[in-house]
Amino acid sequence: MIVNTLSDVVVNDTGAINMDEYKIGNCIGCTHCWLKTPGICALKDDWETLFKEILKADAAIFIAEAKLGFVSYKLKNIVDRLIPLVTPYTVLHNGEMRHKKRYDKIPDMGLIYSGDGDKEFLSEWLGRVALNFFSKSLSVYSIEESEAFSGGFGNIQLFPKT
Repeated sequence: MIVNTLSDVVVNDTGAINMDEYKIGNCIGCTHCWLKTPGICALKDDWETLFKEILKADAAIFIAEAKLGFVSYKLKNIVDRLIPLVTPYTVLHNGEMRHKKRYDKIPDMGLIYSGDGDKEFLSEWLGRVALNFFSKSLSVYSIEESEAFSGGFGNIQLFPKT
């Protein structure tokens, strides 16, 4: 697998999914995906197709541009649209209140960024996102650290061995 653009989402063995090929609207905060139609967004765009691919994966490695120390609006929108991974109901989990899981399997998450991202902040942010989704943060790397992740994230192989 070769990742060509910074708008790709790499999803384990499924391959690279180029977000530019999908029409993904912005979350409008209507909570339909939580309450009215669990797991299904009220917006009629390509999100449902992408969401199903993410749910099948063992890991989702997000590749995005960073500006002003944070991820791009495109990736922030994707993370916002992942909210149906959990329900609006809460449970006590490891001494903290967490939303209940909606699905048995939720992919682990990693991030590769370019630009002026604040790696320490992005690592903390991704860790909290993963924790809130009952997932695991695989790590955060800048694109300049390509040697560090060229073999993969943990046991997740990003690029085929030649």
